[in-house]
Amino acid sequence: MVVFKRSFLVVGALGLLALSACDGTLTSEPIEQTGNNTTPANNTTANNTANNTANNTANTSPNTTPNSTTPSNDPDPTCDNYCATVMEHCTGDQVQYGSEAECLDYCNNVGGWEAGTKGDTDGDTIACRIYHGNEPAKMDAALHCPHAGPSGGNVCGSWCDVYCTLSQENCSGANQLYDSPEACATACMGLSAEGSPGDAFFDTVQCRIYHLGAPAAVDPETHCPHGAEMPPSECVGAPDEYNFRANPPAAYTRVDRMGMPAVATALISSKDDYNAANITDDVNGDFVAEIVASLTALHDALDDDLAGLSLTPCTTGAMGSCVSQGAPLIVPDTITIDTTAPAGFPNGRLLADPVMDLTLAVVLLDLTAHMLTTFVEVPLNPTRNDKGVEGAFLTSFPYIHPPHEP
Repeated sequence: MVVFKRSFLVVGALGLLALSACDGTLTSEPIEQTGNNTTPANNTTANNTANNTANNTANTSPNTTPNSTTPSNDPDPTCDNYCATVMEHCTGDQVQYGSEAECLDYCNNVGGWEAGTKGDTDGDTIACRIYHGNEPAKMDAALHCPHAGPSGGNVCGSWCDVYCTLSQENCSGANQLYDSPEACATACMGLSAEGSPGDAFFDTVQCRIYHLGAPAAVDPETHCPHGAEMPPSECVGAPDEYNFRANPPAAYTRVDRMGMPAVATALISSKDDYNAANITDDVNGDFVAEIVASLTALHDALDDDLAGLSLTPCTTGAMGSCVSQGAPLIVPDTITIDTTAPAGFPNGRLLADPVMDLTLAVVLLDLTAHMLTTFVEVPLNPTRNDKGVEGAFLTSFPYIHPPHEP
């Protein structure tokens, strides 16, 4: 999704554009000069061309100062300004945080960043991340949003700068990884940088940076070891070393079955029988009476609350609207995917889909009176994980972050 390993230094074309137009006008009279063309004999087209080439070469020495917007174009280097900037300009595939609250938590409590100076284009600072997340990210989000993100993308702090800062910030006491910054820097030099920011697996410095960030800040006992030079798990191995089982279905024993969320959990009491059954048993109606009874009990408990919120409940009973609108989704208990239709629950299930809010609307509300998204728009639940794990989802399998304590 993103390119992360390269350092970003804009060596501008300004040096090539701001060339001196030496001896650009020929004259019939001798002109007293110092340097080039001091006699009329030198004032020929061939000599002028040679002299201009030499002068231009001298005037185009490498520009080692990265081009940038003027400092006044960036807001002051504060966490509030940083998060407002990166959340605005780094979206979709380039999103760096699950929410603004998560960003603020990381900036204030996890990253250990100095404020820096407004207009910084490198260094492990807030100012550098604001710079890359501002105008540059608007022009090329895929390049600059990783620089503005938690890891700095090897621009706002080198991989090792960020790794060692996080190690010091979030792994102390019994969880300390290194005796000194120098020991950390030495260890880091031997780590592979072949990963990508946000990686949670495999033997790379990027994986260690991930675990030493928000996960270690929340649960250092679990995640600091993952960030060590020789981790016991998570940041180990390479992708081609992981072999997934390819056994036929008959080789496995079913212990649970669930298609639609919450059906087996909330509407089925005979769970062992349900888990042992198949979808053909669902189609035959083996569990319909049990589902209807559970829906009735649920409405007996909640209908007055729904009415108090000016919501119209669906009707229960075998012929009620709760069953008629819910049955196509929960009998049989499967998730179907129509590849010709837009992806999203109940046509498959995207990781960010608010499946519980939608399911509750189906089993609780009269959908002729209310939208399916009624509970989504309240909302009943947060739409993102804002407990301090950077990034909405991982960019590679298994796409979800390792478990962590809230």
